[in-house]
Amino acid sequence: MKDANTFVPGDRQTPSSPERPRNRVDLERSRNRIDLERVVSRARGLTRQDWMYWVKKGVKALTYYAGLHPASLRLGEGEAAILFYHKVQRRPVGVWGEPVLDVHEFERHVTFLAREYQPVHLSELVAGLEGQTRLPRRAVALTFDDGYRNNLYLVAPILARHGIPATIFITTGLIGTDGWMWGYELEEIFSRHPPEQVCHASGDLAIIRMGSLGLSPRVLTSACVEYLKDLPHASMLDIVERLRARFPVPVNDENRFLSWDEVRELASQGFELGAHTRSHPILTRLPLAEVDRELRASRDMLEKKLGVRPRLFSYPNGATSPEVTALVSRYFQAAVTTRSGLCTRESGLLKLPRIGAPVPVSELAFELVWRLTP
Repeated sequence: MKDANTFVPGDRQTPSSPERPRNRVDLERSRNRIDLERVVSRARGLTRQDWMYWVKKGVKALTYYAGLHPASLRLGEGEAAILFYHKVQRRPVGVWGEPVLDVHEFERHVTFLAREYQPVHLSELVAGLEGQTRLPRRAVALTFDDGYRNNLYLVAPILARHGIPATIFITTGLIGTDGWMWGYELEEIFSRHPPEQVCHASGDLAIIRMGSLGLSPRVLTSACVEYLKDLPHASMLDIVERLRARFPVPVNDENRFLSWDEVRELASQGFELGAHTRSHPILTRLPLAEVDRELRASRDMLEKKLGVRPRLFSYPNGATSPEVTALVSRYFQAAVTTRSGLCTRESGLLKLPRIGAPVPVSELAFELVWRLTP
């Protein structure tokens, strides 16, 4: 294992080397080249709650409760918004005591959206952007990534009460298993065991170094997750599997995935189902041949289990590249990213922007009106 600050170049093509399909990212770059200072700084930013953080929250709450968020200010003719969620929980706080989206706040989201906007299926929004149908004014589509079981038991009843449609993107290889989404699994591992012990067990010098910086457990976990996302997929899996074997954590109710019977139940209730790969890799960290296998396997499994070929796709972690997008176009009509913004008829259907739904409804209202105002 090389030192964390050592630059180790990957194999380079020589004039005599055969040409081979590659992803745009250098899949062979050393994990030691990743800028740990940037990773740690980003993690601190995600968890920082200084005085400016609370001022911004206060302003957003004021604009919402004072009625200064009229939807008519945004989403004019030919514009639409796609919101993305993952899961809704019964408890209002997460592993570190941070606010998370629970059923009560999600009900406020849905009440607000039903009152101020025109919720539509994502396929309707896509058809409107293509010019096949007229796009409703203030159109908004709700999407959920991954395929958590609470989408059926907590989300679906709330949406049904308000008559709001939604699209769920399914990670087919996790359906019907006791598997974890690895980022949430690492949160549980770090919250249950001494962080330095976990870092040493990773066997990765960069993670061990981060564990020696005196970071809070929450910041350290976030930094490790961000670091692992920057690695080639195979390298990330090696580390995660090592920690998984050393610190096994049974999946809990908040993180459990749907069964195929439950996926079919969602379809029978009117949910639109799209693909989210087979195993949820960050596609820009895979060789293109493996990207192709992930896309085809997820599409074919959904068609086999549901009898309908999916036309919609969500990029894991929102990441794509020209090469990945070209492959996605072989299998799907439209795809969504996590790039923030509104959709227009000029938006590429294979790289549609979405707005990540924040926890408080006041911040959701702010995102949909003020933040995106030119």
